[in-house]
Amino acid sequence: MQPHPTTTFAARIRTPLLALAIAACSVAAAQSAPEAPTNPDLGPAFATRNAAYVPVLFDEIPGWQDESFEETHASFASNCKAMKRRAAWAPICSKFARLPHNDQALRQFIHDEFYAYQMLTPTRAATGKLTGYFEPLIAGSLQRQGAYRYPVYGIPRDMYLVDSRTVAGLATRWLKPAQGRLVGADAGEAGARQYRIDLGGAAPGTRDKRYRVRIAGDAIRPYYTRKDIDATGLDAPVLAWVADPFKLYSMQIQGSGKIQLKDGGLIRLAYAEQNGHPFLPNATRGDADTMLLAIKARALMEPEDVAVPGGTRSVGATRGARKDAADDEVARIVAALSGGGSASAASRPQAKPATAKRPTKRPQRPAAVATVDQAPMQVESADVEAMIQLLMQAPVADESYSAPVEDTAVATTPTPSPSGSSGGARMDMSEYEGVAGGKPAGQAVGAGTAVPATGIFDPSYVFFRRIGDGPEGPIGALGVPLSAGRSMAVDPRATPLGAPVFIDGMQPGGKGPMRRLVFAQDTGGAIRGSIRGDFFWGFGDNAGRMALQTNQPVRMWLLLPKAVAGSAAASGIKTRGSAELRDCAVPDEEFCVEE
Repeated sequence: MQPHPTTTFAARIRTPLLALAIAACSVAAAQSAPEAPTNPDLGPAFATRNAAYVPVLFDEIPGWQDESFEETHASFASNCKAMKRRAAWAPICSKFARLPHNDQALRQFIHDEFYAYQMLTPTRAATGKLTGYFEPLIAGSLQRQGAYRYPVYGIPRDMYLVDSRTVAGLATRWLKPAQGRLVGADAGEAGARQYRIDLGGAAPGTRDKRYRVRIAGDAIRPYYTRKDIDATGLDAPVLAWVADPFKLYSMQIQGSGKIQLKDGGLIRLAYAEQNGHPFLPNATRGDADTMLLAIKARALMEPEDVAVPGGTRSVGATRGARKDAADDEVARIVAALSGGGSASAASRPQAKPATAKRPTKRPQRPAAVATVDQAPMQVESADVEAMIQLLMQAPVADESYSAPVEDTAVATTPTPSPSGSSGGARMDMSEYEGVAGGKPAGQAVGAGTAVPATGIFDPSYVFFRRIGDGPEGPIGALGVPLSAGRSMAVDPRATPLGAPVFIDGMQPGGKGPMRRLVFAQDTGGAIRGSIRGDFFWGFGDNAGRMALQTNQPVRMWLLLPKAVAGSAAASGIKTRGSAELRDCAVPDEEFCVEE
């Protein structure tokens, strides 16, 4: 493959002192009015409150020349199903639809239509974190029976969204309900009422700047916490009942999943809403990222019986065998995280990735940022072990039943899963079928109906919607199916939803660089930061284990359509004071609402 004619400037950085000087220049470039670049292949530098964006040439991105763009074609096509509705993306998606399906055509198309930016933190660091997630499979029932005592809720009927701009700084406000929202109204307007705004320390959603609230008499208050929900039940549809609250909690963290029903059949669930409270896992030691590892481990380590024709095949013949297998899994995870286990058990990069060969002649261009070594992620194995052992005390699934095994984890060099259809992504109440708790599924458990104590103290709570099942991935926040190995959850303030992003990290197990083009198609309550990604590995336990092993440093390069990059730079830089910088890299009333 012949290199693209654009060439690099990176080799001019000869010493750490010069690198620091160049980084300082980047700061100035990102905080002052953009100037026309000397090289037409480079976009203007810009910054927001959450990140800085330094223009680079495509050939400067490590691994760019080795990327197989044929493998990204299906993901790009799926991405355009959502992005073609945006003015800047419409001509791009139209041109993409006419492209020949080959590597050279798509590579040239990206060079022609996009600018590349290295993403930096507000303090101008180049390294962030990459974790992984997956679509789990858990056992469940359409009726509350036996061990199946924990409800999987749809969107509560008494939860409303209210725009922060509607109630900001107000003690009272006339509001009226409208399709799940509370909207501003005039005094005496039909259906309107004056409410006290009693939101305490609640914060609006990062992406949409809306509060999740409930009506309490004449007041508007934050919606219930997880503890409240467990204690009193909800006026909400119940999509299924499960036996293991920690596996349900893990599915809430992943944002989607499948439930294999006790009486046969399978239902697929996608993220629908969240209760508006921050993600605060019940870690007693260590940080939230370490707790996430423990939650993923706990959700994967219970051996289950496998449904086979004519009966079931027991993986663990007795509870003792199950416990032994689980303890072995704990030991494997802890050993790997502490560096003493097998290389495939956890992501512990050991060395800086090899540098791709580049031409020696380089044009003048704005200053770049120095590359940063990939240091091993520090994870305290004692913390993980303590957390996993704590989680192991949680209830387990009904031993008389569990779901069939089905795995579609992406390989080390993954091929995207089919993603040409949304597979019934939009919720229709007619999709709720069967019964739950003796009532038609989709009806409420009822306020005052408590569930057994879960021991989960995270105040956040995720509600689901039922979608059609199929070979494509689950529906992400962008509204299109996720592709295993090509989709990533991001913080939409720093990484615009729908944008292509090139990542440079390490393969799980430290078996070499993991460099590829992915698409920002999802979000998550735990995904916060300027260089922060959650890599989607696919469906099933194998994908789950790959997700568990993904916890590593990463560098990221954002690809923006040229028209979008120009407007982002022009409107986002107003002063040298960061307080005047805007919140979103690309403000959008659907994907990232500006304050």
